[in-house]
Amino acid sequence: MRHLERVVYIVVFCGLGMLSLWLQYGLVEDQPVTFDGRERHDPDYYIENFTAVGMGEDGKRHYIVEAERLVHYPDDDTALLDNPHIVQFEPGAAPRHTYSESGWVSSDGNEVLLTGNVKVIQGNNPQSGGGIMTTEKLRILLDRSKQ
Repeated sequence: MRHLERVVYIVVFCGLGMLSLWLQYGLVEDQPVTFDGRERHDPDYYIENFTAVGMGEDGKRHYIVEAERLVHYPDDDTALLDNPHIVQFEPGAAPRHTYSESGWVSSDGNEVLLTGNVKVIQGNNPQSGGGIMTTEKLRILLDRSKQ
């Protein structure tokens, strides 16, 4: 009986060993691993006290984007903003000021996602009485003609 137990143990351990070798070498294809940096999401530059002005074809300001710091990522051409302030200008209306703790700018520069204590202040004008809105997240399209 002891002899039979030993044979069973040897067969089970040999089977497990063969299974692990098959899983390691039989299923996994060897693909060369290259570390060329394409998979990394590292910034290539940053700007402190950043200001950008968006102008229309008519030569008038459409928006101003300011931030304490802008960090640009070349792999997807996006940027992160620290404490951004966005001012939007619309004809016949008071400027709209938007503040937040952080922001993300899309690769085309048209879309801004603001997060963290977002505050929108709209001045009063003939069309509306103005007001203040607060939220945690807000999406802004800077150039509405690209929608």
